[in-house]
Amino acid sequence: MVNKLFIGSRLNKRRTELQLTLRDLAAMTDLTPSFLSQLERGLTNPSLKSLQRLSDALGVPMLYFMEEKISQSPVVRGDSRSQLDLDDARVSYELLVPDLTGSLEVLLGTITSDCQNIVRKLRVETEEVIYVLEGQLIIGLEDQEYLLTAGDSIQFNGSELAKISCAGEEKTRWLSIITPPVF
Repeated sequence: MVNKLFIGSRLNKRRTELQLTLRDLAAMTDLTPSFLSQLERGLTNPSLKSLQRLSDALGVPMLYFMEEKISQSPVVRGDSRSQLDLDDARVSYELLVPDLTGSLEVLLGTITSDCQNIVRKLRVETEEVIYVLEGQLIIGLEDQEYLLTAGDSIQFNGSELAKISCAGEEKTRWLSIITPPVF
C-alpha cells in the first residue's frame, strides 16, 4: 500500500523542482490548492483520476508516487512489490519489475466486478500487451470491444485504448506489459 506521507513528499519534491506554487499546480490540474496542500502534508490520498492529473501536469509516471525501492536484485518478491492502492479500492496495480529504469513496465492489475472503465490517456505513444490471468476483461480499442477471459491476450498501441472494465461477477486479474514505461 502506498504511504500518504510518501505521496505528499514526492508531490512536493517534484512541484518544487518545477518551481510551481500550489496555485499553479491547482490551475494545471483542476484540483484545489487546499486539496494539494492536504495531499502534500499526508492528510489525504488522491483518487486515481487526481493522481493521473498530477502525474500528467508534473511530467512523471503515476508510479513516481510509489515508494522507491533501491535494489540491486533483478528479483521482485511477491510480498514486497510496489503497489498502487488509492481511494478507489476496486482497482489496484502491482509493479512486477524492480524499477522503471528499463524499456518496459510490467504490472499486475486487479479490478472488482462493480468497476467500469478505468482507462486514462497516456502522455506518450506506447505498445501494450494485456494477458488475463483470471476473470473477464473488456478491452475497448477505438470503436471495437473485445471480451477476454483467463488465458486470452491482446496487443495494441496505447493510443487505441478506450476502455478497460470488468465483465464478470468476480474480480479480474491481468498482466499489463507496456513499453516505454509510462504508468
